[in-house]
Amino acid sequence: MELDQKIPVIIVTGFLGAGKTTFINEVIRHHQQLKLALVENEFGQQSIDQDLIVGMRSENIFDLSNGCICCSISNEFSLTLLDLAEKAGEIDYLLIETTGVADLSNVIKPFYEDQELKEKYTLAGSVCLVDAQNFEQQMSEREQQLQVILSDLLIINKTDRALETSLPEIEKRLAAWNGTAETIATEFGKSNGFFLENFAEKVQGRLEQKMAEPFLFRLVESKKYTTFTHEFSGHIKLDRFKYWFDYFAAINQLQIYRIKGILFTQNNPNKIVVQSVGGGTSYSEGSLIMPGEAPKNRLVFIGKEIDFERIGFELNNYLAKDLNP
Repeated sequence: MELDQKIPVIIVTGFLGAGKTTFINEVIRHHQQLKLALVENEFGQQSIDQDLIVGMRSENIFDLSNGCICCSISNEFSLTLLDLAEKAGEIDYLLIETTGVADLSNVIKPFYEDQELKEKYTLAGSVCLVDAQNFEQQMSEREQQLQVILSDLLIINKTDRALETSLPEIEKRLAAWNGTAETIATEFGKSNGFFLENFAEKVQGRLEQKMAEPFLFRLVESKKYTTFTHEFSGHIKLDRFKYWFDYFAAINQLQIYRIKGILFTQNNPNKIVVQSVGGGTSYSEGSLIMPGEAPKNRLVFIGKEIDFERIGFELNNYLAKDLNP
């Protein structure tokens, strides 16, 4: 399958009752010109979510019930995606709606690790719905915190039901967990200018914008999670870096949940965007390197109880051997 035939995927996650289905209906309503497919996931023997989706042909809605795509029915999930891939050319975008208690890392990883899926799909990013009304109660759960940490766009929903004074505090806490994500405040699941066609570009642009603020993510700690930035100059030998970094990400996955970064590589006019979730890694071409732009590489690490001194030492030790200044 050629690169331009890959189906772009956007994962929609969020807490129980945060407004995921309402948001998806809004996305469908604003993208009538596109051919969309949807994979739904709901616990229970009988799913009702399919009946809640408006404006999409039923044959393009695929329901996975009685389990969670991040664990117990992962084989069914992969088989469904492979079957869907046969519709390449008939589908412009695939939306995946997770359960409210999904471990998002296990939903994302197949798109980084499964060779068949990597050849047929490209992961554009993930969107997390945040319930402003029940924020304190729901953010105490590990699964909900990880959904925020691993997402590229955070939509604070139900702002009409939250105290006006609480919104700045919610935004502050979300930024501590995931400072590279864009944050949108909304109500009734409204998509507020969210367009599928430029979502991946906005994700990259947001990442590069934040990477240009080197001290913002130097070291940020919340009660449970740490965000740490490592930056270095020079040009990476990408093949050698992949070999080392894929192993590094895999063996540190229990402490490091998410890695995002911008790399400058040898003999490439584009920057390279590197992302890792749960030990799986992905590399894609980013924006063009501007004339005279200094090769400043940056990697952001998000996780729990990260020994950032050890991480920095291991990175510097590798780079001292392999970096071409």
